[in-house]
Amino acid sequence: MLVEKILNRYPTRQLNNDDELFDALEEYDSYRNERYERLADDQSKLCKLFMSNPKMGAFISDVVGGDDALVACVRYFGRDMLDCAQDESRMAQVRRANDEYLSRVARFNELEAEMRSNLEKSSRCMERFKAEKGMTDAEFEGFLDRVYHLCNHVFMGELNDEVLNLLFKGLYYDRDLSCAERDGEVRGRNERIVFERRERDGDSLPPMRNGGSFGSDSELSPVFGNRRRRSVWDL
Repeated sequence: MLVEKILNRYPTRQLNNDDELFDALEEYDSYRNERYERLADDQSKLCKLFMSNPKMGAFISDVVGGDDALVACVRYFGRDMLDCAQDESRMAQVRRANDEYLSRVARFNELEAEMRSNLEKSSRCMERFKAEKGMTDAEFEGFLDRVYHLCNHVFMGELNDEVLNLLFKGLYYDRDLSCAERDGEVRGRNERIVFERRERDGDSLPPMRNGGSFGSDSELSPVFGNRRRRSVWDL
């Protein structure tokens, strides 16, 4: 699927070996990142515009929602906006501004359409993921909400502690798990070595006495470490 997207983007590109494929992947990834950065920048500018000029925000919202642009313009800015129709220089500026606006709307609609298409293509993968994790529909919806919430923070540049910690855990999970497994193996080896050394040290103790090695228990003395009491004839 990814190769098809690359070929659709670069129809004349040759992918005859791994190097050409990796070069195309890197170029396609840069292209996608650039598009998302433009989208995030446009969203940030629109948010700032809505905050600083509620009238303009309401006007754009009505037009995007399907209202007639001229009617919405008069609704929020009055009939004075129509007086510039007789001024050619002002109308040229209005046309340029309108072309820029339409270009942004078209780019936004294109990205939205691509997003919806990708979601439809990903539906089977999402169903398989949900089944493997044993998640209910509600749990999976909550999981997706959190994913979108995280992505929105990233696109808007709001990299707070929560977002950074989530990204760090997700990106370095395999590495941390591998390190933990290696640490466990090392600890297990060390414990086995210590255990085997203790067993060897235990085997080097003097052998237990048997019936033929020593005399009776009455001849043992605690003063000599429970060894046989020496006789004067032993001197």
